[in-house]
Amino acid sequence: MHFLTSENKKIFILFFCLCFLFYGNTLRNKYALDDDYVTVTNFPIKGKEYVPNHALVSKGFSGIIKIWKSRYAHDSEGSFDYRPFTTTTFAIEYAIFGQNPFVSHLINLLLYFACTWLVFCVFLKLLNPHEYGFSVSFLCALIFLIHPIHTELVNNLKCRDELLAFSLSLIAIWFSLKSYEKPTLKNILLILFFLSLAIFSKRTAVLTFAIIPLCILFFRKVKVKHVTILSSLLIFTGIISSFIKANIVSEKTIRHFYHFENPLYTESISFIHRLIIGIKTFGFYVEFSLFPYPFRFYYGTNTFDLSSGINLYFLIAITFLAVIGFYIYKTKNKLLLFATLLFCGCIAPFTNISTPAPGILGERFAYFSTMGFCLMIAIIIVNYAKNINFKSVSQFFSKPLIYLLPLMLICMAYTWNRNANWNSKLTLFENDMKHLEKSSKANSLLANEYFEMLRSTNKKYSDQVLIQKCIKHYNGAITNDSSFFSAYNNAGVIYYSYLNDFKTAKKYFRLAIRHRPLYAQAYENLGNCYKQEKNISKTLECYKKSIKINPKQYTAYMSIINLFFEEKEYDKTIKVINIAYSSFPDNYELTAQEANCYLMKGDTIDAIEKYEEAYGLNPNQNLAQFLAQKFKETGNNSKFEQYKNK
Repeated sequence: MHFLTSENKKIFILFFCLCFLFYGNTLRNKYALDDDYVTVTNFPIKGKEYVPNHALVSKGFSGIIKIWKSRYAHDSEGSFDYRPFTTTTFAIEYAIFGQNPFVSHLINLLLYFACTWLVFCVFLKLLNPHEYGFSVSFLCALIFLIHPIHTELVNNLKCRDELLAFSLSLIAIWFSLKSYEKPTLKNILLILFFLSLAIFSKRTAVLTFAIIPLCILFFRKVKVKHVTILSSLLIFTGIISSFIKANIVSEKTIRHFYHFENPLYTESISFIHRLIIGIKTFGFYVEFSLFPYPFRFYYGTNTFDLSSGINLYFLIAITFLAVIGFYIYKTKNKLLLFATLLFCGCIAPFTNISTPAPGILGERFAYFSTMGFCLMIAIIIVNYAKNINFKSVSQFFSKPLIYLLPLMLICMAYTWNRNANWNSKLTLFENDMKHLEKSSKANSLLANEYFEMLRSTNKKYSDQVLIQKCIKHYNGAITNDSSFFSAYNNAGVIYYSYLNDFKTAKKYFRLAIRHRPLYAQAYENLGNCYKQEKNISKTLECYKKSIKINPKQYTAYMSIINLFFEEKEYDKTIKVINIAYSSFPDNYELTAQEANCYLMKGDTIDAIEKYEEAYGLNPNQNLAQFLAQKFKETGNNSKFEQYKNK
C-alpha cells in the first residue's frame, strides 16, 4: 500500500486537508452521546472523591488484559457485546494523554481520513487494470469523504468502534486481493490479523466475509486453489474469533431490548409485515444517502412507520431498485452491479427484517453500505465524464467536475453545522428534539440531561425552568410509550426531591413498578415517599422488596439502617448491617454506623473497636480526633497519643 501513497501524494494530501476542512471543528467538542460507555468522561469535582466512570480504561496499560476478558460496555442492567480492541485504543490513549476530549476527537478524525484513503487504495487495486479504475476510485473516495451522513461516526467517540472495524476490514480486503494473486504465508497471516482485529472492534466487520468473495467473483479470475485457501482462511478467522470470545471473556452478554427502542422486540408480526418494514427501512437509507436531512441522534418507537402499509420510503425503495436494475440491464455495467450489490448487501442486516435494529434506524448502520453507494455515484459520473484525467489533481477543477465544487461547499457547511451540534450532550439533544418529539428515548435522554444539570452547580437555566423541562420531557417519553418505566421513575424523583409532592411522586413510582415489576430503584423511591408520610411499615416493605430484587441496592440498605437508627432500634440496625456486609464487605459507612449503634447502646469497648476498624478502612482527621478523645476518657494514653498525632 506504500507505493500507492508515494505514487499519489497529491491525492493523499488533498484527502488529508479535506478531512480537516470538513471535520476540524470537531476538535473543540466535548464528550457526547454514549461516550461514557467507552472512555472516562466524568471530570473531578472540587471537594468530592474522584472515581473515573470507566474503571478499565482509567487503568491505562494495566487494564488491557482485563479489557480482553470483559464485555465492551456496561450499565446498571447488563453488559454488551465484545469489542476489546476498541476499548484497548481508549485505554492506551488514556494512559498517554489522560482525559482529553481533543485527543479523542483528533484520533476519530484521523481514523476517518484512514478510512477514506483505504477506500481509494482498495478500489484502485480491485479495479486494476480497469480503464477507468483510477477515476472511479478517486471519485468514490472523494464522495465518501464529503458525504454528511458520516458526521455521527466522526463526532461520536463511541463510534470509533465502527471506524476501526471499517478501516481494518479494508486492510484485510487489500491483503485478500494481494494474497489471491500470490498466496504467501505473510499475506495469509496479515489477513487473519487485520480481520480478527476488525471483528474485535465491532461485529459489523463480519460483512467483510461477504465482501471479499464478492470482490473475487466480480474482478478476479476464479482459481479453485486460491479460492479454497481464501475461503478456508475466512472460516478459520471466524472460528478463532468465536473461540476467543467464548473462552476468554469472563462475563455473559446481558442486553435487554425494550419497546421504546424498537417495537419489533416485543411485538410478534408476520414475515410479510416484517418484509414491508424492511423495504421501507431500505428506502429510508436510500433517501438519506441522497439527502441526509434531518439528522437525529436517536430514532426509536413512533419515529418511523412500522405499519404494514405502503408509504413514501416503500416507494423510494421500489423505485430505486427498479431504476438501477433497469439501468444495469440496459448498460450491462458489471461495475455498477457490483456497487449496487455492495450497497444493498451491507445495509440489508440493518433493515429490521431478520433482526430488529436498536433504535430502528441509525446513520452508523449505513457506514459500510455508503462505500457501495459512493461507488455507484462515482461510476455514473465517470460514465458521463470519460475525458477527465483524475491522475492530476488540478484536473479536478476542469469541466464538468468543477460543478462538484458548489456541492462540496454545501456539504462542508452542512457538516460544520452538524459538528457544532455534537459539542456536548445538551447541544445535540436540544438541537435535534424538534425532529424527535415522538421519540420516547430521545425525550428521556434530554430530560436526564436537564436532571443532571439540576443537580450540578453549572447551570444554563434556573432550577424552576429545569424542573419544568424535566417534567415536560419525561411526560413526553411516557406519552409516546406508556411502558417507559425509567421515565416514570425519574419523573417521580423530580416530584419527590424538588417539588415535595409525595402524592404525585408515589403515583409515578407505582406506574414504574407496574410496567417493570422487578424495579429495585422504584421500590426504594416509593419507600422514601412512605417514610416522608411516616408510614413505617410500608417504608420497610418497599426497602426490603428493593433489596430482594437487587441484593446490591446499597442505598436501600442504608435507608433501612438509618430508619432503624432514628427509631433507636439499635439491635435491628446491627442485624441489617451484618446482612449488608455480605454484599459490601469492608465498607467504611457500614462499619462506622455499627460503631455508632454500640456507642448508643452504651457498649463503649465494642464501639471503639469498630471505630478503629472504620478508621483503618478510611483514615480521616475527624474520626482520629474522636478516637483520641475516647481513649483519653478511658485512660488509654498510648492510643490517645497515637490518634492525637493523626
